[in-house]
Amino acid sequence: MRNVSIGWVDNTVLLRRLPRFIWIVAALLTGLGIGVVAAACSVFQAVTSVVTLLAVSVAIIRPQVAVVGALVFAYLLPFAIIPIRWGVQPPIIDLTVAVALAAATARMVFGCSARVVGPVWLWLLAGVLACWGLALLISLRVGVGSHEVQYGLKLITMIAASALAVRIGANSTLVRQAIIFIAILGAMQSVVAVLVLQAGTSAILFFEALTLVGYPDATSAFRYLPDQETLRAVGTLVDPNILGASLAISAVMAFGLASVSFGKSRLAWLMVAGTIMPGLILSMSRGAWLALGIGVLIYLWRYDRKVALGVVLMASVFVTFAPLDIVAHFRSGLLARDEAAALRLDEFAEAMKVIQSSPIFGIGFPAREPAGYFLGVSNMFLWLAERIGLLGTTLHLIAAIVACRKGWNPRVRSPFAAVLATALAAILVAGLVDHHFASVPHMVMLQWSMMGMVVGASWKGLA
Repeated sequence: MRNVSIGWVDNTVLLRRLPRFIWIVAALLTGLGIGVVAAACSVFQAVTSVVTLLAVSVAIIRPQVAVVGALVFAYLLPFAIIPIRWGVQPPIIDLTVAVALAAATARMVFGCSARVVGPVWLWLLAGVLACWGLALLISLRVGVGSHEVQYGLKLITMIAASALAVRIGANSTLVRQAIIFIAILGAMQSVVAVLVLQAGTSAILFFEALTLVGYPDATSAFRYLPDQETLRAVGTLVDPNILGASLAISAVMAFGLASVSFGKSRLAWLMVAGTIMPGLILSMSRGAWLALGIGVLIYLWRYDRKVALGVVLMASVFVTFAPLDIVAHFRSGLLARDEAAALRLDEFAEAMKVIQSSPIFGIGFPAREPAGYFLGVSNMFLWLAERIGLLGTTLHLIAAIVACRKGWNPRVRSPFAAVLATALAAILVAGLVDHHFASVPHMVMLQWSMMGMVVGASWKGLA
């Protein structure tokens, strides 16, 4: 594998001075936008508009930094939309990523873009994007509405953001900041989720406030276990499984930062990981618990295999015999004893029928479910196989495996490559029992950004 050359190439004096000019124009436009919005809208809308303008400005000037900003939105307010309708009202995170990709493309066209030479992973990314594009064309052929087209384009955009994430991984300062952000944002989201859960039905006012920025109806934010009695934590992420998966990745990041730190810094990151745990546990997301367990096990295995085997043995005994309700909930999922776990088995069987109907290229995004079977399955890989076929799913999996393998390469100098690769492995594990990393746009961006960052960090760090 050839090394990667990543760096900004400015061909003219004009292009070197262009970013400074853009900053000035962006500042003027932001000030003008603040005045217009403040005069026409409420204070709340004005604040949201300012945040949107700043996000778009950063996306134009520093596209890769905008991806880090999008990760912040993904952990705090992923469903917040722009407050003023200009024909459409896309989520702020979608607009930020789309503008960043457009700006990066423009830089490439005008000759001042980052060059990435030769990695096979980028060809795999191109293949996956081609499969998604084909799935969208298949959908258009059979007839779909504007909603399905927009949804497909959102997923394609979020996957394409991983090309920008490569540049983040190649920048040691930026990738460290991105990992720190993810860990700390996870701790913040955990605190919010616990406080909202403790408030119970009194939290209706909190969820009503979120509807002002485009969130779903407040009453739909209360999620329960199948017993309809045990309330699950959701925070500002709407769904307990999305919350659990996001916090699991944050916890893996925090433990990873602890593993590459020393002294008080290591203790601080362990405390951050501890702060994440209550929200993760109270989400009642068994897939998230499993993902975190695998992530921690990978760290232990790389540190000392005997310790890792001992932890696996103790954890197995604990899960098998502990009389705690929360452990029983996890155990029932593993053994498919409860209603939710049994439903997953039915979904798996139904997914096989869908895949057999169009195994190579998938069925795309039909406006109506085809007669004879049910679409939707709690497994990322089967969900992908339904939509983009076995070809696209295979390329997706190979891209993830290639990224993980490079991240764990002992010759890689960057200490963050292995942390990112472990988080990516945790995502793949969570995907075995959940579909959100394939079906929810900001979760798709989280997964593919992780791939891009580990690729950038590992290829640059090769000796």
